[in-house]
Amino acid sequence: MKKSNLNLKVLTCLLLLLVAVENAHAQRLRIGSIEYFGTKDIDVEKVKRSLSAHEGEEMNLESLPALITQIKTAVKTSIGAEPTEVAPVCCDVHDRWIIYVGLPGKNSRTLTYNASPKSTVHFPTDVVMLYRETMDVLTESVHAQSPEDRTKGYALSSYAPLRAKQLAMREYAVKHAALIHQVLNNSKDAEQRVVAAQLLGYVDHNNLQIRSLVHASRDRDDAVRNNAVRALGVLAESNPEIARKIPPQGFVEMLNSDIWKDRNKGGLLLSVLTIPRDPRLRVRPPADGDKTHSARRMAAVASAPWRTRG
Repeated sequence: MKKSNLNLKVLTCLLLLLVAVENAHAQRLRIGSIEYFGTKDIDVEKVKRSLSAHEGEEMNLESLPALITQIKTAVKTSIGAEPTEVAPVCCDVHDRWIIYVGLPGKNSRTLTYNASPKSTVHFPTDVVMLYRETMDVLTESVHAQSPEDRTKGYALSSYAPLRAKQLAMREYAVKHAALIHQVLNNSKDAEQRVVAAQLLGYVDHNNLQIRSLVHASRDRDDAVRNNAVRALGVLAESNPEIARKIPPQGFVEMLNSDIWKDRNKGGLLLSVLTIPRDPRLRVRPPADGDKTHSARRMAAVASAPWRTRG
């Protein structure tokens, strides 16, 4: 009996060790690339030499805040100015992290954002929890590289756990569209607006939906802007008639933002809007001197794989 108990204890210890090793492995990350934007008239090579972090390096997830601080310090030391942003993003097709470093070059602009709302209007707690749970399984779907269906005007993943959450959001959204608009436009709580921007992408399509999402694309919170522009991109991709309702100019301006999410989502949306040729997309970008470029070309540049492209 004692020998049996000993074997059981040994087995239990081995199982706990395996779990600990697996958890430790899950908390490790590898840097796939370090990308730079806002680089015009900036000595990018000097910035690169100042960094202690390197592509291919493996590190603990919990070390990310220290890495961000180190990069900010290195940039300021090398060029005498703070970076506009240091944004770690998961993940590339090889499940490696990408670090985006914003530099204060001549092609970097701080956008004008909406005034801060003042209302206390909010969602029930279970709706916020649904959003948080959706974001958790979204990360899983990214690792699984699961495609999504956008033909209905809202995203439905092929990854079953995420799809279930998205269908739950759809069910809530079609019944509570008025509250979603109120929260997105008026709530002083940024997380509430983040949730609302996501949910608004799941309501039945109408012109008010477009107007509210376009307005939210200049929210003061970058996560609100990110969700709003992504929802517009899904809508535009689903139907060219819907795409023609989305005014492009504000998103062209995003291509010179000092925030990576703005450049990323603005470029992705414009890449969809410019599939049908639209004369409104012949614009003069704010930071490129006297030449007139098509937004289609700018969007292609913004959404292409980055290698220190400004």
